[in-house]
Amino acid sequence: MDEQHLQKKEEVVESNPEKIIEEKTKKCFLHSAWLPFIFWLVFAGVFYFFAYDLATIKFSDIADKRVINIFSKYSIYAGLVLGLLSMLGGYIIYAILRKTKLKNNVFIYPILVALMNLPWYLFGRQLVYFENRYTDIARGLINYIGYPLLSATKFIFALVLIWILVLIIKILVKKGLNKKVTTAMLILLSPLFLNGCVGDINEWACSFFDDPDHCYQNAGVQDGDTDTCAKIKGEGFNGSNPPRDKCYLRIAENTGDLSACDKIEGGPYSYTKEECILGASVKFKNPEGCLKLSGADKKSCVSQVGPYLLPGSVLEIDDQINILKEELKNNPDAELQKQLDGLEKKRSDYLGVMDEKNKKDYESLSDPMNKKVAMDYYSGRIDQKTKDALTALNDSLRGKGEKLSDQEYKSLSEMMAYKNDPKNNIENMDDAEIVKLRWNEKFGNAVENLKFWNSNPTEAEKKYDEQLLFYQRMLERQAAIEKGLSQKQQDFEREADRVTGYIKDQIYEKITDEAKKQAFGELVDLVDSPASAPVTAILGEAIDTVKKEAQSAEFRGLVRAYNKGMEEELAKAGGNVDKAHAAVTANLQKDPYMYEDKNTFAKYGNILENKDCDGSNPHCIQRDVFWKAMKKSYKYQNK
Repeated sequence: MDEQHLQKKEEVVESNPEKIIEEKTKKCFLHSAWLPFIFWLVFAGVFYFFAYDLATIKFSDIADKRVINIFSKYSIYAGLVLGLLSMLGGYIIYAILRKTKLKNNVFIYPILVALMNLPWYLFGRQLVYFENRYTDIARGLINYIGYPLLSATKFIFALVLIWILVLIIKILVKKGLNKKVTTAMLILLSPLFLNGCVGDINEWACSFFDDPDHCYQNAGVQDGDTDTCAKIKGEGFNGSNPPRDKCYLRIAENTGDLSACDKIEGGPYSYTKEECILGASVKFKNPEGCLKLSGADKKSCVSQVGPYLLPGSVLEIDDQINILKEELKNNPDAELQKQLDGLEKKRSDYLGVMDEKNKKDYESLSDPMNKKVAMDYYSGRIDQKTKDALTALNDSLRGKGEKLSDQEYKSLSEMMAYKNDPKNNIENMDDAEIVKLRWNEKFGNAVENLKFWNSNPTEAEKKYDEQLLFYQRMLERQAAIEKGLSQKQQDFEREADRVTGYIKDQIYEKITDEAKKQAFGELVDLVDSPASAPVTAILGEAIDTVKKEAQSAEFRGLVRAYNKGMEEELAKAGGNVDKAHAAVTANLQKDPYMYEDKNTFAKYGNILENKDCDGSNPHCIQRDVFWKAMKKSYKYQNK
């Protein structure tokens, strides 16, 4: 019985060639659960093969050396990571196939490999042919990852195709196919074995098309190969070859290679070299191409490319030029000299196309003192406002043929950094410290309390006085900050003019050049009285005024109006204090009595209607500090 069953099984197998293939390949590691793992190893190895040489190249269109260093060091390992992701996906698909009848079909395994390979082919193709090369990171990703990824996936697709064709031939041979047909099949496979390139397969296939020109065009563009474009005959056109010229143009626009444009012949109904150079230069922001043009084309190219040429790119080129110059001093070398000449030309091209704003920024940033300012900013020693002010001063001095000395820079940066330090923002003062009375204030209050003939203030008036105390304390602190004093220095009234005094009395007096004196004086004035902060003299008058008038009906009335306004606006603003505060301050300055009864006895409107403190107003306030104090004290009293 067993012998009869075995004989029948052998007859079935012999009568079914596909079954023979299946039986013989069942035990092959390529038709098992090992396949996704094998794909990972092969994919990583092939990617490494294509990426290794590229990793040693320093592409000239990448200005940031850090980008080059990172991609050169790590790009060769991208295949391991991408292949691992495909392996995981492959095992998921394999697990699903195990539940179906497809697991017994030998063709499903090369299809599985193709599926694992497909996402990375599409990703590589997207990078190489469609992504813009606007930034150094984009260019690094395309050059170091995109090109080897596209080559590796094409190679694996070629292997998959060979695999499928071999399986087909084996089945056909088992069905009795003669040797001549088998030989013909091998000839069809020969382009894969001889060249190992999908592009060559495309070219070979084009010979079978009725319209080979457009086939060659697509193949040439896909591989970026101008030699393939040269095979386009351009039949049907007189005096020009538009399909071939378009092939060169598309390669230039895809790769940025302007040499492809030089091959364009032009003519009726075709494309021009200038059109090709303009399109590629604008897409890749290449100033070299703009300078090859003339007339309206050049103007159009410069206007579109110039704004994208940033100062940092030229500064990077400057650094590379300086390094090469130092190398050539110690070691004259023809190859290094060639690199230096190329960089100097590239620098000249950038400056020749860069727009005026970026060019001025570059001239400013390339100044040694401005570089020092930038370094101090990026290291955290000075803030943005200090950096901008010092850079503006130094640029002004350069325009007058002068420059900041190291001592001047040190003193200015210390003063301005202190004033701009967020810790010295009066809005960050400690509420508990503000409401503490000093010993002399306690003594003064005790004396006032002995004057029984004076009416005692109400609880509401005490709160108004507390809010005005916030105003007084914040005025005093702002005045101390203007002088460059710390809280401790302010308390003990020492070294009142440590920084500003040194700048004005020591540095300014030593400046003999009138042009420099003028520029330097402009900054000192800016530091002492910026538009957003009060000057010390005005602050002093405001302090004296509030000390004398804090308990007057006018000052208390203005505080009362602010509080009534906050109650009304808070309800409208859904409890948002900042939003309500902005509305109240804007409304009170338009109409001081907006939130009050018309017959109020407290005629405080003149305080807002008057000018700021200038020595002529009996009831003046420093508006910026006053409104900050009102908001801070209102929050404190209504926690």
